[in-house]
Amino acid sequence: MYDELWAYFLASLVSIIIIINPISTVGIFLSLTKNERKEERHKIAFLSSLAAFCILFFFALTGFWIFQAYSITIESFRIAGGIALLAIGLNMLFPKDEEHPRVHSDQIYIVPLAIPMASGPGAITTIVVLAGNAIELWHQFLLWVALFFGCAVNYVVLRFSENIDQVLGKEGIGAMIRIMGLLIASLGVQFIITGLRAAFPILLGIN
Repeated sequence: MYDELWAYFLASLVSIIIIINPISTVGIFLSLTKNERKEERHKIAFLSSLAAFCILFFFALTGFWIFQAYSITIESFRIAGGIALLAIGLNMLFPKDEEHPRVHSDQIYIVPLAIPMASGPGAITTIVVLAGNAIELWHQFLLWVALFFGCAVNYVVLRFSENIDQVLGKEGIGAMIRIMGLLIASLGVQFIITGLRAAFPILLGIN
């Protein structure tokens, strides 16, 4: 049992970190906070990560009820979510030649840093699918812990975004974003395969 719980926790943690993908937020974070003092940048990094945690925590709690309310099976949501993640990953692998839009707001930690950068459709889909796999209370608790650590990683990356930008540079960050895009696309494909196996065992020749 402990091995199964540990495997669920690790799978959830890796999936959450991959889909939040804090490296992809470094560029827009530095752009939006370039005129802010260091303390203010740190505050914005914390608030955006906290907001993302609250949003995703809400969907982790309500994922099961969403399924129930709309008579959605976990298999169908997993397939649909997998397609969405595949599209997001491919868009990161083959980005359009355009800059991030500049946003002028007193609450940039909410929009665009928390939504849609850290807790966008892909992250929400992943959380709802993981919540649907939470069979026992322990699974749900471990999902919350994994979500906390995932958002904590997002905070650390944004807090030290200047250092990361200096070390990796524009090309390095671009390469990391493409690597994350490949991982997200792979995660989407795995969601689709798992959903199809559960929904159509006969078609896939599974006993």
